[in-house]
Amino acid sequence: MEMRSVQTGENPVIRLNIDGNLSLRGWEKLEISAKCSKPEDLTLEVNDDVIRVTCQSDCSLRVPYGVLIEESTINGDAVFKSVEGDISIAMVNGNLSLRSVGQVKIDTVNGNLAAKNLDGSLRLEKCLGNVSIRDIQGDLHVGDSISGNLSLKEIDGSAQVYARGNISAELDPSPESNYELQTKENITCRLLPDASVTVSILRGSKIAVNFPEIDIPTQIEAPYELKLGDGDAKLTLSASGKVSLAGRPADWDFGEFEVGEDFDLMTETLNEQITSQIEAQLGVMEEELQQQLEMLSFSLEKTALSTEQAERIAERAREASERASRRAQEKIKRSQEKMQRKLESARLRAERKARAAERAARDRRRRPAPVEPPRPSARISEPVSDEERLMILQLLEQGKVTPEEAEQLLAALEGRGG
Repeated sequence: MEMRSVQTGENPVIRLNIDGNLSLRGWEKLEISAKCSKPEDLTLEVNDDVIRVTCQSDCSLRVPYGVLIEESTINGDAVFKSVEGDISIAMVNGNLSLRSVGQVKIDTVNGNLAAKNLDGSLRLEKCLGNVSIRDIQGDLHVGDSISGNLSLKEIDGSAQVYARGNISAELDPSPESNYELQTKENITCRLLPDASVTVSILRGSKIAVNFPEIDIPTQIEAPYELKLGDGDAKLTLSASGKVSLAGRPADWDFGEFEVGEDFDLMTETLNEQITSQIEAQLGVMEEELQQQLEMLSFSLEKTALSTEQAERIAERAREASERASRRAQEKIKRSQEKMQRKLESARLRAERKARAAERAARDRRRRPAPVEPPRPSARISEPVSDEERLMILQLLEQGKVTPEEAEQLLAALEGRGG
């Protein structure tokens, strides 16, 4: 296995021309390391601040975390992982996998595309295969089209997509975001129950909308508009086939709780636990980094390097450690923000449930009791006591029985003496 290396700065610029498969991963070293099976297939050219990597066969690359990737072509499959700098790809003739990377721009993918945990936007001109995208911190834009099917989940920014295959989307729309999903086949879209979004269905051969808490017509024809919550975001759906829109359960289940002091106490407790975990993780990380730096200093003292060379290596190690610590803090912060959003969603759902129960109980109290003709009875039934009625209303307000079940309980109590 041939390996070649080039020393770099913190944010080197590289251009890739790979005729085989590519595996590229970021690391803490300020160095580009390339491996391939045949020495004659691999070339690393340094021209000013740009490093060009050319390989006639499969290639494995390790690059600094902050690398900038420009004007790259891969004729096989490609995997990019743990890269913080911008990535620009002209063409991938096989499948492309993106994992834990920054902002990405792609002209053409002739295979399938899988992208997860992007700390930035994704711009794709066209893909001839299927596309799966999950957890993007920025926007998603498809300039031309996706020939296969598309799966979307957790897009924090806006999205503009055209696909020729089916679209499956699970979204938690951010305020003021705009989602435009268009396809020649079918669309299945699921939203959190507390989503604040205005949905416009422009086209669909058959439209099905299911939100239990909202009165939905049984027969729906396009164009159709639905407002959930305050309608802060916009979602536009257009399909030549069927359109299915429904709610989906929250990712985290906090169980049953009352809005008020219990929920505030739970939120405070979770926040304390999160803060404690963050401090513990960062503390362990700092100890490990400090130990590594001390071991490095001890090792450098035993080498034949000059003082200046040893100090330069130690300084690079310290900078790499600081970058790793910053990345970890940013990831933990994003996790904490996501937890806060889930807590707020849970609180809103609980409030809506309480209001719905209150309205149902109020309507029940206002509704006149049905007048039934007297029925002969061997005994006169005992009237329902105020305590019994209050108990049933409390069950209704707590959501433990439905209005219909409450009526049945009252009716059963009314007829207990018969």
